[in-house]
Order: sequence, then structure tokens, then C-alpha cells
Amino acid sequence: MRKETIVVAVAFFVLGFLAGYVYDAQQNWKTQQRAASGVRTAEQIPGVAGMADATAGAMPAQLPEGHPSIEAATIIKTLQEQAAKEPKDPEPRAKLANYFYDQRQYPQAAEWYQQALELDPKNIDAHTDLGTTYFYLGRAQDALREYRKALQLNPKHEPTLFNLIVVHLEGTHDLAAAQQAWDRLHNQNRNYPGLDRLKQSLDAARGSARPQPVKAALCRHMLAT
Repeated sequence: MRKETIVVAVAFFVLGFLAGYVYDAQQNWKTQQRAASGVRTAEQIPGVAGMADATAGAMPAQLPEGHPSIEAATIIKTLQEQAAKEPKDPEPRAKLANYFYDQRQYPQAAEWYQQALELDPKNIDAHTDLGTTYFYLGRAQDALREYRKALQLNPKHEPTLFNLIVVHLEGTHDLAAAQQAWDRLHNQNRNYPGLDRLKQSLDAARGSARPQPVKAALCRHMLAT
């Protein structure tokens, strides 16, 4: 073999190795960025891992304004297909509701929480999540109704008690009810995250004509970060 041919072959091998290394590094960085954002990705939802990559080539490069991302559309479609195949299973419906909630698509989230609860009316988390969804849709009384259902199933459910304080304070402006809910949660767990900030908001609301905006966001059944 000629010396020049060997040199060229070695050069191409080195370039190929470096290109592969750079690609892997970029992919790892993207994965870390998605994880740090706190938003669910296809890799984090059972049953849909890898689907976004498999269908990416079939989707247009430029999506219309307001259209869900390729990954989001793939996840939604996959979960909808699972729900259609299992008409009596509340799990894919709850997953869809959670995904829409995390994307702040509250009307769709409410619809799927309702479907999940029709199949599993004792799901405390779904009642709490539906109530929070209603609050973000401007339906404070509907939110309180779902929280009451959750607390009937588990009177000590801390995320529900926390959200109950926020909705009474910011939604109905019922300071007495907000204080009562705060006392319940404080007596149960005085170190619950965000509880001190809510007390400050309650104290500020008593000294003003209108309650001050609440600095703590409502949480789903898992604490918001």
C-alpha cells in the first residue's frame, strides 16, 4: 500500500472519530438542558420513548405558529392511541392530562382529567390536579369543589391543602377560609414548602383593601419547582 494512501486513510479515521465525539457531546448537552427545564420529554414518559426521533423526518421543518413541537405532537398522539386502545384504563388519560397541564394547555388538561376521573373517581391526585387546572381557567369555585372531593378521600393531602389556601386567598378572596386552610396545613406540617410565604400574603391581605398577589404557584400532586 502506498504511503500517501495510508496517511489519507488515517486522516479520515481521525476526522470521523472527532465528528462522532462532537455529535455525542451535543446530544448529551441537549438532554441535560431538557432535564434542567423540568418539562417532561419523550424519554421520561413510559411508552413513548424514541417516538419523536422516529417520526421527525416525516414532519415539516418549519411548523405553523401555535403548532405543538414535533416531540409534543408525537407524545400526544402516542398517548391518545393508548387511551383509544384501553377505553377503561384511566392511566393514559391521566398521563395526557398531566402532559397538557405541564404545557399550560389547561382546557385540554381539564378534559383528560375529567375522563380519567370518570374511570377512577377515587384518584386523589387527579382531583387535585383538575382543581388546579380549573383555577388557572378562572373557575375558582370548580377548583374548590375538586379540592373538597380530594380531601374527602384524604383529609391530610398536603398539596390539596396548600392549593386550597391559594384559591381562597387569590381566587375567592375569602381570607377566613384561607386562614383556616393555612392553620390545617401548618398544624400538620409547619415546614411545608411555601407555607411561610402564604402567611405573609395573608397578613398583607388583611391590611389592604384587596389581597396581594400570591408569590407561590399552585402545585400539582407533585411539588412544583
